[in-house]
Amino acid sequence: MTALVPLALAAALLPPLLGWISVAPNRLVSPRAAALPGSLPVLAAAGLYYLSLLGMLLSAWRPRLSWLPEAAAILAILSLAATVGLGTAAALPAGSTVARAAPAAGAWLSLLVLSLALAAAAVIRGGAPALPLLVGLLGLAVLGAAGGLDSLSLVREAAGRAAELRDALAGHVALSLAALLLALILAVPFSALALGRPRLEAAFLTAASSIQVIPSIALFGLLIAPLAALASAFPALRELGLGGIGPAPAILGIAAYLVLPLARGILSGLRVAPADLVEAARGQGLSPAGVLWGLRVPLGAGVMLGALRLAAVQAVGLATLAALVGGGGLGTLVFQGIGQLATDLILLGVLPVLALSLAVDAGLALLARLVPA
Repeated sequence: MTALVPLALAAALLPPLLGWISVAPNRLVSPRAAALPGSLPVLAAAGLYYLSLLGMLLSAWRPRLSWLPEAAAILAILSLAATVGLGTAAALPAGSTVARAAPAAGAWLSLLVLSLALAAAAVIRGGAPALPLLVGLLGLAVLGAAGGLDSLSLVREAAGRAAELRDALAGHVALSLAALLLALILAVPFSALALGRPRLEAAFLTAASSIQVIPSIALFGLLIAPLAALASAFPALRELGLGGIGPAPAILGIAAYLVLPLARGILSGLRVAPADLVEAARGQGLSPAGVLWGLRVPLGAGVMLGALRLAAVQAVGLATLAALVGGGGLGTLVFQGIGQLATDLILLGVLPVLALSLAVDAGLALLARLVPA
């Protein structure tokens, strides 16, 4: 637990040194660090923040309290958010509808440090790091629902773009799922065929590996011309949504990147069964299909679920780039924010991607634990 000591000290020093909050007179002006208001609610939240950091420090000398570091890190994240939320509410000019307030650099860096501390504490304890991070995000969501973050410019941006945000999130989930399913359709049968056929396996993995060296933006661009030609030659495909611009090139491009981790994981999982056990099953009269489904798949399910977990998180991240080819998703908000130099709009697209990735990772990690080893 001593590894958490420098992280706790950094989280304690960063906000006073680099600022808790930043304020701007309007959306077009870059916010500047401002002093934290000295009202009682703000001071109480800041005091709780430092008490939680003290709990993280004490955990280094109380190794038996394995739950303390994670609980203290989660409490520190929530109290940091409460301090910033209450502080920005008190710092904004009364009656102003155009002034904007946001966390300062010290608060953002402290949030990053505390997230690392939370993940490190989970790893030291032997648990899944995504699960406590997800708990912290859920706590932030509850704090936001209670109105504790309403004064933040990010929250105001989300409220003004609620419908657009919902549509982007739904599109992002659809893109990720479609790409993952397409990759599974390609990886599963080819991996099963390649098992026991070294030449076919080498050719399949080489083809899948070669795609990894192509930048994702370039791959999406390379798909535009052939998909547009197909849509032009076969109008029925255009009616189904296939075209050079839109979700089609994004789904195909993302799926191409997912084939390699899925194929490697599936092949590794199918080889978990010991060779002598496979020979014994064949000696009992089991067909190749019977050996595959009755022996190889059950014994290698944990490894294959690990590959699925990696590919699913990768799909969520890559789907952000779908906006570059008109595929929609949360990347639309990210690239709008980049074009407008609007940090809040960028975060409005990035933070849901982060939360979705953590949720997918935690869900599949839980499923992997339920599968017998």
